[in-house]
Amino acid sequence: MITLNVIDNKICGSYGDTPFAVDYSQELYTSMTNLAVASQTVETVEEYNAVLEAFAPLCVVDYTKTIETQCEFIHVNKATGEFFLKHNSVVSTIPMPQALVDRIFESLDKELDFMPLVKMWTRWLRNPILWRKMKQGHGNDFCERFFNFVNMKYTHPKMKDTLIEQGLTDEAASKRAEMYQMKITHEGLLNGYKVSREVLHKYDQETGEEVDRYKRTFNIDTGEIEGDGLPEHVEDRLFEPSMMGSSGDAFFCEGTNGYANPQHFIKVGCTHRLESWDQVNVDDRRSCVKGLHIGGLMYINCYSGEIHNIFVDPMHIGAVPDDDTGAIRCKQYFVHSSLAGVNGSIYHSSSYAALTDAEWDDMRAQAVQEKSERKIQSDREVTELNALCS
Repeated sequence: MITLNVIDNKICGSYGDTPFAVDYSQELYTSMTNLAVASQTVETVEEYNAVLEAFAPLCVVDYTKTIETQCEFIHVNKATGEFFLKHNSVVSTIPMPQALVDRIFESLDKELDFMPLVKMWTRWLRNPILWRKMKQGHGNDFCERFFNFVNMKYTHPKMKDTLIEQGLTDEAASKRAEMYQMKITHEGLLNGYKVSREVLHKYDQETGEEVDRYKRTFNIDTGEIEGDGLPEHVEDRLFEPSMMGSSGDAFFCEGTNGYANPQHFIKVGCTHRLESWDQVNVDDRRSCVKGLHIGGLMYINCYSGEIHNIFVDPMHIGAVPDDDTGAIRCKQYFVHSSLAGVNGSIYHSSSYAALTDAEWDDMRAQAVQEKSERKIQSDREVTELNALCS
């Protein structure tokens, strides 16, 4: 039996036991309707199966054609089936991981905007460590690691428990509580997490002695604590890495409430960055080594402390290790909010994206200049060599 329904801009239904959903066109709908009518008039099983065989190709979605039509920035190699980023007729030499291509297909099926995925991949291709690893022969592995990390799903235990309490089965609750562990912003940034611990002491300016950073207030009659003395806004509170604390390489904490020199402090509303890639261990086989550590939902379940929400540009990721902590290493990230308290200001992903875009422009200009200088030096060397050998 063949059933047909038109819902919005989709032709939906089933043929035999196979469901389908394809984009609507009058020509396609007419062809399907004719076969559906024919299936009602056949007299033998052989004739019925022949109608189904004729109907089946009409239900196949040509994702390749659809993607190239909808996105001018994607090129599909017809010979290999690989997908590449394209801009102004220039095609990247690094293929998209299959998991990324599948995620784009999934977005098409669900009529979701897949451009954040394309923008994320564009930012990834700016990554200098990626190009270093490409020259070393394991760049494609780095790409696979990166997107497998982004694509990893996580079942939220509290959400699952709530759904079970509401009457869902364990299987249904697990499916509904499943989500991607890293969110992707409209600009292609990753929206992840950083675990820290709060710095609750400070040093007296006169004596240099360690004292409480915040003064609690007490009821004068009962002695009970009435206030913890914490600032109203989380931007005015101070944090440090949960595991390393004040050890390891110091890093910049830049912003209106940040510090001029490298420290070991984390603050909401600030960009945190290491001065050099030399301070990031980019070996994907190593864990718990130098670099700034951030992660997704799996990561925050492996560590205790205050949880911050962060933006990280894929071009700043240096390593995606093989471990069960869910942590990756990067050179730079931005803390835009925290579960520890309430923001005094709003920090948009577009603002941080503009900041890293400007950094990329500087990197690109420097690379062009260095290439030009190398060419000038090379031309001089050739001239000198010709003169000496003539």
